[in-house]
Amino acid sequence: MELTEKIRLYIEDRCTAKLEPLEKELARAEKEKAAEDFAEFRLDWQQRKQELLDKFKPQAWLTDAAGRAKQINLVSHALKYTHSDAKGTSLLVNSSVAGSERTLSSADLAVMKADVVGNAAALDVANLLLLEHDGERLLDQLSADDSSALAPFANEKQLADWLSGFKEALKVQEPSSHSLAKQLYFPVTEEESGYHLLAPLSASSLNHAVFQRVQHSRFSDAAKDAREARRKGHFWQVGTRDYLNLAIQTFGGTKPQNISLLNSQRGGRAYLFDAQPPVWKSQNKPPKSVDAFWAGYRWRIRKQLDELTGFLEWANQQDLNNRHIRGRRAEMVAAMVDELHQYAAQIQQQPPGWSSESFGLKPEACWLDPNRADDDFQYERDGKAWCKKLALTFGRVLSKAIDQKGKKAKLSMSDVETAHFKQQIQRQAYLLMVDLEDLA
Repeated sequence: MELTEKIRLYIEDRCTAKLEPLEKELARAEKEKAAEDFAEFRLDWQQRKQELLDKFKPQAWLTDAAGRAKQINLVSHALKYTHSDAKGTSLLVNSSVAGSERTLSSADLAVMKADVVGNAAALDVANLLLLEHDGERLLDQLSADDSSALAPFANEKQLADWLSGFKEALKVQEPSSHSLAKQLYFPVTEEESGYHLLAPLSASSLNHAVFQRVQHSRFSDAAKDAREARRKGHFWQVGTRDYLNLAIQTFGGTKPQNISLLNSQRGGRAYLFDAQPPVWKSQNKPPKSVDAFWAGYRWRIRKQLDELTGFLEWANQQDLNNRHIRGRRAEMVAAMVDELHQYAAQIQQQPPGWSSESFGLKPEACWLDPNRADDDFQYERDGKAWCKKLALTFGRVLSKAIDQKGKKAKLSMSDVETAHFKQQIQRQAYLLMVDLEDLA
């Protein structure tokens, strides 16, 4: 179908859409009005219908459309996505510009679909200019001073007026910003005083291409058939594509056409991809050796050690050594024992027997791998001598860790204080041994 015929059909479709309310109005009046009133109404209705038909004769409608074309602008980057009342400049970027290999931009689109901004009442003119045949749009012809598609509808003088009028939509405005637009004042070099005014614009054409791609992957018949085949476990000739954690941003509220033509076609919606950084998920792996187990424990209590060292340093500076200080110190050590139990509980969730090669018959294995199917191991575990050995090891590890932290903090305690502190640790180790014997 040639472009001229598409123009004719477009005008007819516009006329049909306008006639539908009139036809419904006539049918409603015929049911509700008396015969005399309806006859009078019908005369008025026929007059209004004829006026509408005259308005949508191709020559008349194109003349009106050419006069309204100055109310719109074809763009690829629109300002109104920032604020619907912003009056600054939008831009139409040449799609032939080479894109970057590292970033996605409008230049990467094989075919850039132009957006339209301006008076929403003139969007019908925009749809006319965007009509195309064999990949060539009406606006492309008009920008090349080719009005052949419009020639069958008018004489030479009218063609010249239409060409001039429609080309108003292609004019590039003088760059300007607006108080409702986003603005960034970027300082220039020290040699030049002043700033560059940067005005970010929404890449409407790119947003539309992304929206169409996502919509096709989610709701097209081909995508639905592929998902149905996947649910049933059947082979399908194409795979499925899913976009996780999509967000939807809306523009224009109940009147998306006030933002732009493409925004109206999308119902005011635009997709936002999930750009959150990846979240670290620790893997619950068993320690490779006894030393690795205690190193992991020291890492887990590193903050508690810092807190304990800071508290001891504060108490030492204040020359405090009363019942409350000793009680607080004991609570911190008890919390480190609780952390050891939690650490062990995580490791005990590993499949039974994981410690056979790396731990052998050491006390740690008896605690961390209780269900290991090994006669020698179970004999060692039933003896419970490992509970005392493990408690003593815990006391040495904790004392050494506290000593190392204290030296880094240049913490000095008297011999009496040190001895009493170690007694607290030994008491916690004893309580740990009792707990282990009960659990065994």
